[in-house]
Amino acid sequence: MDSDLKPKSDQTASSDSPASSASIEQELQKQFSEVKNATERQSILEQTRGLARLSLDQAAATLETSGTIAGVSLRASIEFLRAAPEAAETLAAGELRLWGEMGRRLAIGDVESAISFFIAGVSDLKGVPPDARAIVFQLCSRQMTLSAPIATVTLRKVRGLSEAVNDSETLISTLETAAEISRRSAKHSADFLAATPVVIESLNKFDDRAVKQRALTLASAFAFRAGGIAADAWAAMPTALANLKSEAALQLLDRTGDFLERGGGGALHLMLSGGEVLRILPELFDDWIELLWVVAQHGNASLVAFVRSTPRFVRGFLAPHAGCPRGDPALSGMDRNRAVELSKRVVSLTAEIARLDGEAALACFRASPGVLRTVAIEQFEEWV
Repeated sequence: MDSDLKPKSDQTASSDSPASSASIEQELQKQFSEVKNATERQSILEQTRGLARLSLDQAAATLETSGTIAGVSLRASIEFLRAAPEAAETLAAGELRLWGEMGRRLAIGDVESAISFFIAGVSDLKGVPPDARAIVFQLCSRQMTLSAPIATVTLRKVRGLSEAVNDSETLISTLETAAEISRRSAKHSADFLAATPVVIESLNKFDDRAVKQRALTLASAFAFRAGGIAADAWAAMPTALANLKSEAALQLLDRTGDFLERGGGGALHLMLSGGEVLRILPELFDDWIELLWVVAQHGNASLVAFVRSTPRFVRGFLAPHAGCPRGDPALSGMDRNRAVELSKRVVSLTAEIARLDGEAALACFRASPGVLRTVAIEQFEEWV
């Protein structure tokens, strides 16, 4: 976590006794000594009664933060002081500072937004595990650098996210990944969080908990290597993993992670197409992966072209003949064992061609399912 976003260590944390009303009033008078308007000064001093209920470290954090907010907007600072006692029931001292800093940054762009932010309070953080709150503020602080509205919406939605995920470890992992995405894109980090409830529901259906853990690890790897593409990959996981057994799901996630070094876009397409292979012709999966490593030597464009052509390729071996009447036995397509045998031979042949010519290999790969319905594999091998 960024050091400047961590809650400051509480030097007086050992003391939980309420702050002295007199000392708070003196500190407020010192910090707001330049305020000339008598009404505003009175409004500020009236907050001492609420702050006196706070522990020393919370009161100190509130006073320090209110001073920094006042440097931008006195009205926003007063609203922060008014809201702080209630917020302190949920937030620790360091988190009060981070919450106040979010409001200060809002005030730089729009004072009214900052005032509304403080009036709304922190009720949306109630029920969020304490270990997750610091990460929430880190995420929101990064988002705010790029988009203040997205940051405030994220803060408001985190409670619902926590309830949907219903697991502290999983929640923290998704928030950390979103925080990493937010280094480059506030929108994509918000998209990632928006997709999380559906994705987690999908992952929880697997009998092996390792699937969810591997998926979370892969999402984090996407975030570090490919930024915003992580949101697309995360949202695509339910589709990619649909109807797969745990063993096949783990296999797919692992191979997707291996190809991340070739780029996020290619890995995303591989995950989706790989899921199709494992559903239709799982026996072909390992041979297909070996082919892709050969194809990757020709660049990412060639790799993506092969990957995107794969669903049509595997379906082609089991699809019915064109023009078959309804009810015809041929509608079942090629015998499955024969389809596995032919597809493996085509993939092996394509790999040999790809070592020499990527475009010719792609043409062979795309044409083979249709051609092998009318000619023998031996003749096809002679042609290519």
